[in-house]
Amino acid sequence: MSVIKQYKQLVEHEKLNLDVEQHKAALALDKLSQKLISAQAQTPLFAVIKNLFIKNEPIQGIYFHGRVGRGKTMLMDLFYQQLNLTRKRRIHFHHFMESVHQLLNDFSGKDNPLALIAKTWSEEVDVLCFDEFFVNDIADAMLLAGLLEAMLSQGITLIATSNCPPDQLYQNGLQRVRFLPTIDIIHQYCQVISINGPKDHRMLDTNIATLNYRDFYIGTETESNFLTHHFAALAKSNIRYNDSIIIHSRAINFLACTEDIIWFDFMALCSSPRSQRDYIKLADNYDTVLISNVPQFNGALIPAVFSGVEDGYQRSGVLMGQLRGLDDEARRFIALVDEFYDRGVRLIIAAEVDIAELYQGTQLSFEFARCRSRLFEMQRLSYA
Repeated sequence: MSVIKQYKQLVEHEKLNLDVEQHKAALALDKLSQKLISAQAQTPLFAVIKNLFIKNEPIQGIYFHGRVGRGKTMLMDLFYQQLNLTRKRRIHFHHFMESVHQLLNDFSGKDNPLALIAKTWSEEVDVLCFDEFFVNDIADAMLLAGLLEAMLSQGITLIATSNCPPDQLYQNGLQRVRFLPTIDIIHQYCQVISINGPKDHRMLDTNIATLNYRDFYIGTETESNFLTHHFAALAKSNIRYNDSIIIHSRAINFLACTEDIIWFDFMALCSSPRSQRDYIKLADNYDTVLISNVPQFNGALIPAVFSGVEDGYQRSGVLMGQLRGLDDEARRFIALVDEFYDRGVRLIIAAEVDIAELYQGTQLSFEFARCRSRLFEMQRLSYA
């Protein structure tokens, strides 16, 4: 069934409200689907002969952008599900970059490793769907231009979703001038389409004022034993307390843990130099994660600390006279929520303030809007 037929069916069954921009995007996806199917319809012999003499011209993909909750991922998933091709892959952008860094290690010492990575992907897929195309890591930013050019020029068609238009990717990032060719490549190989209607569709059925939080408590754990009650109800056996796990050769202290449930203090999980890779590994290993003492990220300065251990949790002292904000912790918290939301991990939180008030700074207001929307959605009984 075509994307537009699936979309109309969802509207008719009142699973969605009709949105003009979503409707136009669905039509664009169907046109792309037809082009991809036509390209694959060549006989095997004709395709072999053609590839011997003619360079495989890439089919232009689509880059969707818009604010959170506008239906970008939903439409991409409808497209992916109905696309009758075997050589296709749908992957979260952070997971893709994780695989790229692993392949860089595998190809270490070889000439032009980005070309080798592109060849590896082109041998497996013709259509690549990226969810949440977002760049905030300088290492990723420096790789992307050469990598995307190598992959897309070999005939891979890219469909991507993002909260920002290509021209705003990695905005204000370090050495951004070296990232600008990536933006040019996206414009060259993708049709850029805005899905930016006035409503956050995730929140249409949610009255924030009357929403009863399932997995979010406002206040300290000592005041309510909120997380203690949840952990006791979920954990059945083989419980360990006040120990640590090793992820990517670094220890992370936890408060309690079973085979598939783990409970952290916020600072253990987000105060030290963690990356998306750590949260990917947690999502691989645990179905439910509990976090105590999530602060309000309000731009206030706190004393800078130095650490006596590598993971930064067992602090040893304060750097005299030096202050810092919590934006680094906020970035890691955003990455954590993104990963757990995408993987369906249940996240149970005790926080200093309400979800709507968690971030009061300015630097990450754009990124935290997505995080806030996802935290609200994670309170629904239908989640996880």
